[in-house]
Amino acid sequence: MSVQAEATQSGRAKRADSETVGGMGYEIMWVAWRGFKKLTRNPFILFFSLFMPLIWLVMFSSTFGNVFSSATGGPQLPYDYVAVLLPGITVMTAIQSAAQSGFGMVADIDSGFMDKFFVAPMRRSSVLLGKLLSDGMRMAGQAAIVLGVAYLLKIGAGWRIPFATGLPGALLIVVLASAFGVAFSGLSNTVALRTKNTEATMMVSFTLTFPLLFLSTAMLPKAFLPAWVKAFSSVNPVSYIADASRSLILTGYDWHTIGNAFIAIAIFGIVLNGMAVMAFRAQGK
Repeated sequence: MSVQAEATQSGRAKRADSETVGGMGYEIMWVAWRGFKKLTRNPFILFFSLFMPLIWLVMFSSTFGNVFSSATGGPQLPYDYVAVLLPGITVMTAIQSAAQSGFGMVADIDSGFMDKFFVAPMRRSSVLLGKLLSDGMRMAGQAAIVLGVAYLLKIGAGWRIPFATGLPGALLIVVLASAFGVAFSGLSNTVALRTKNTEATMMVSFTLTFPLLFLSTAMLPKAFLPAWVKAFSSVNPVSYIADASRSLILTGYDWHTIGNAFIAIAIFGIVLNGMAVMAFRAQGK
């Protein structure tokens, strides 16, 4: 038997052992754990992805708070503009964090680590799913930090944020933000896998961030938007996540709005991550 045939047979045997002993769940958790380890080695990634959203939370709420109060007819509302803005900030955090997913993909390709994944005795789908799991947990943690800071400012600075649904509602907001972030990461991963270039991945991700935010209900409710922005926001998935999160903060559980948000996330995620799967499969050919 030739050396190549022996290597092939050995690789198949190792893959079979992996599938029977470890299983797909073990593979996914291993890849996710690697993602967590990378984050602990470079915590600046977490810090800077939170820095801008937190600045926006403080700056925008102070700058546009009076404008919002005037537009709504005075101070009779039981909440401040920051309560309206907070859902948009959690979505912004998720979008920025999703862009980092593509940067990490390019780094793995450049370092040659992705090639090791392709020859390792594990399913390729486990690699992508493990990465998405790691990204989703990171995004959930970031959204929780944003909400936690807002709650501390509610207590310490007197910000009027109702948090109408309490801790369960806050957890649901975290789930919505992280799920949307995982869905949106399909775009940055697709660009990263197709171009293998950090600059291209950054350009595409950041170019889409602000149109998605400002042409949606993330910053203001639909009633305050111009007609043409209103029309675009109706097909913008960010609007569905922002509306659902806003209802959880201001009024309570609006299950119709929450259901629409999860449907939008599912459609968005299937399309974008489907593109990422096709790009990922093409890498090993």
